[in-house]
Amino acid sequence: MTGTAPDPNLEVSVGVDLGGTDTRVVALDLDGTVRRDTTLPTPHDLPPSQAVAVLADVIADSLRSPPGHPGLRVVGVGIGASGPIDPHGVIRNPDTLPAFSGAPLTHLVAEQLGVPCVIDNDAVTAAIGEHRHGAGRGSAALLTVTLGTGIGVGLLLAGAPVRAADGSHPEAGHLTIGEPAPACYCGLLHCWEQAASRTALERLTSGQTTDIAARAQAGDTSSQDLFRRYGALVGELAGRLRPKRQRSPGTRRGGGTGTVGARYVKACVTGWWLRRPAVP
Repeated sequence: MTGTAPDPNLEVSVGVDLGGTDTRVVALDLDGTVRRDTTLPTPHDLPPSQAVAVLADVIADSLRSPPGHPGLRVVGVGIGASGPIDPHGVIRNPDTLPAFSGAPLTHLVAEQLGVPCVIDNDAVTAAIGEHRHGAGRGSAALLTVTLGTGIGVGLLLAGAPVRAADGSHPEAGHLTIGEPAPACYCGLLHCWEQAASRTALERLTSGQTTDIAARAQAGDTSSQDLFRRYGALVGELAGRLRPKRQRSPGTRRGGGTGTVGARYVKACVTGWWLRRPAVP
């Protein structure tokens, strides 16, 4: 009896983190092992059709293997994008994702790659990932805050994202705080993300975040105070968003701000407890 030759291509799912500053493309096999990991600047000045074509090319390039190595065969693409995503899966974020805003991104990617493609807000996809595989595994309620170009917030109840009445994702990064902050592109003053995003941290450190974090680690008190102030700003609204019955916040750091997270996480947790929760 003649057996069937094994498929030389390893099946992978591709995850895309489409941020206002960088785009990260990761290919994972069915066991959850990362097989490819690519980061590139997010395009801003391209027309949507060209931006989508660039993204599809990056995904395709990330799947190519050196001679003698098994190829990778993508079976699906999931995109987490910053800012509002409408109920039809279309990005509505001309301020930080102008090249992709308004475009039928999932349709175009699926058409170019020949596989299913889905999309959601990046904080929601981060929350789902943590709920299924990370710090929030199995939790009944999970609040996730992402710090990047802006601030994203995802809330899961019984594993499902909490959404507005029209199905859209609530943009909690634009809730106001009591601290001074630059005017926001949304038109409001004192938005949380203008005071506590990674962009805000870069502004506080004049672009020297890594160097100042090293000084804080070495014991420089002014550098430590800067990160304490930043951590308190992160914790201010996160604490107001927490349920009253939440006993202790879990923390997981990653990405640009996560690399210096040890410098501010204690102040963030303190701010969490000092703020009165808004969720019963």
